[in-house]
Amino acid sequence: MKNLLPFVLLFCCFTGKTQNITARVIDATNSKPLSFAIVVYSQQQKIMYTDYNGYFTIAADSIPAADSIFIQYLGFKKFSIALKDMANGLLIKLLPDVQALDPVIVSNCRKTETFTLNKNIGRIRQYIGPGPETKLVIMSRYSNNSGRTGYITHVNILIDEKAPNMQVPIRLRWYEWNNDTQMPGKELTDTNLLVYPRTKGWNDFEIPSKTIKCAKDYLVFGLEFIYTPDFQRQFNALQTNTEKLQWLNDMENRWSLSMQYVKDENETGFYMLNNGRVLRYQKKYDKYFIRPAIKFTIEVCKE
Repeated sequence: MKNLLPFVLLFCCFTGKTQNITARVIDATNSKPLSFAIVVYSQQQKIMYTDYNGYFTIAADSIPAADSIFIQYLGFKKFSIALKDMANGLLIKLLPDVQALDPVIVSNCRKTETFTLNKNIGRIRQYIGPGPETKLVIMSRYSNNSGRTGYITHVNILIDEKAPNMQVPIRLRWYEWNNDTQMPGKELTDTNLLVYPRTKGWNDFEIPSKTIKCAKDYLVFGLEFIYTPDFQRQFNALQTNTEKLQWLNDMENRWSLSMQYVKDENETGFYMLNNGRVLRYQKKYDKYFIRPAIKFTIEVCKE
């Protein structure tokens, strides 16, 4: 039986002609578009993403006149602008934030060998994501069975049942572990890695060399699921609550992910909704915890 993530829909009433404002987000240093940058609005309660070319469109009449728009992108300074200052065709240039993320330290190694992290997936269940107005990041800690520091060369994500019409980009994220809270801590992500699961079953993604470092004890890893602007526009065009609920109940309009059962509480999954605080998934059946079904190939120095 499918397990649906509880979701909250924020509805607005529309009267008269809606004014659309289209803007573009680019890198201030080289003018390249920033694909799938996060756009937060409606008093930071709603989320959308830029498209592949960095564009996004706001229905200005549907949000409070005193509202502001916030733009976020990994490795760049957060940008904000009042709605009243937005103009159609606005070009938003984000500045790199050189202090935001720690650099990856590259070490030399003459001979290497590979290990698989989380090789035995075991029992799984299907997990259905929320609607387009919800930004969701799912994360967990995975034990490093090699006992040695290395780098991730491949990430394999299990999709047990894929909606045929969905091509949902996933942004890969990685973190420190906070021993005080026993939860994911500081984000270590130093680049925007986007992957596109396209098939039912295992989806294998090669990771650029020496990008994701894995500590000798464990890896804390996260997935951010992104509804493309096309799907957001489809959802926003619906006029009634009933139409929106019918759209959400059609699984072809929702992404899915396989979640595995684990018994170790230290390896349970966590999630973050709409840039809020990190929350822990509840225990299942009094003995199981859940986390994303992901396998990692790690390259380590050969002893």
